This record gives sequence, structure tokens and C-alpha cells, in this order.
Amino acid sequence: MIELRDEPSGGPSARELFEQYMALVRARSGIEDFSPVERIFATEDAFAADDAAWIVAYLHDSPVGCGGLRTLSPGVGEIKRMFVAAPARGRGLGRRLLRTLEARAVAAGHERVRLLTTPMLVEACALYEAEGYAEIERVEQGDGPLEIWLEKRLA
Repeated sequence: MIELRDEPSGGPSARELFEQYMALVRARSGIEDFSPVERIFATEDAFAADDAAWIVAYLHDSPVGCGGLRTLSPGVGEIKRMFVAAPARGRGLGRRLLRTLEARAVAAGHERVRLLTTPMLVEACALYEAEGYAEIERVEQGDGPLEIWLEKRLA
């Protein structure tokens, strides 16, 4: 059974999942010294505000997924660090996390949500497209991976 829990973004489960996420990004990008930057991943503090959220998904009490929501500007939320570990993929967990974060965005008064992804995260891109996200910007990063900003208007 999968359980979603509100937890601190700097807690042990969140940090463990973030390390797995970084390992995936390094492996797929081929950039062994890739280091996370605030612009892409935000900081742990970004999810501590009253209108923010940090959710960790557990499968049989093991952390297998996470994601956060923060405010970008009035009416606009941003989903960050959404990740599902390999053993839990293919179970609809990514979709469940995404929809939960979108519901939190609505509760926080956001009319739209944005997120940043990259084509190397094939599974994530497919999920976002299926869930109605539209591309609003592409950013070439020279040596780094292509960044794609997506946005969705919330009901």
C-alpha cells in the first residue's frame, strides 16, 4: 500500500530520495559532477512556507517518491523535486503525487502551476503531457541538459 505523508523537505527520507534523484540525473545526463542548483531544484527551505508543501510517498514504510510545491508569484505555484524511485515506478505514484501537489496548489490559491523538466526524464515528460501541462519556454544550457518549463492552468 502506498501512503503519502507531509514531512519536512530536509528530513532523512527526503534526503535519501534526493540522492537517488541526483544519481539518476547524473547517469542520464552523463555529467558525473552535476550539482543541484537552486534555480532547478530549489532549497529545502523553499518548502517550509505556510503555502508550500513537501510530500513523501511510502510503499510498505519505505520512502519511494516525493515532491514539493512552493509559490513563484501570486497565483502561480511551482512543483519541484518530484521523483519516484525505480522500484515504485509504473504504479501510478507519479500521477498521484502530481495530482496531490496540484490540489495543494489550488488550496493555496494558485490558478496555475509550473514545473521545470528535461527531455532526459522521459517518464516525467510523458506524465506531464498526459496531465495537461503545456510548454511555455525552452532554455539551452550549453554543457547542461535542455530545460523545459511547463505550465498548467488549474480548475
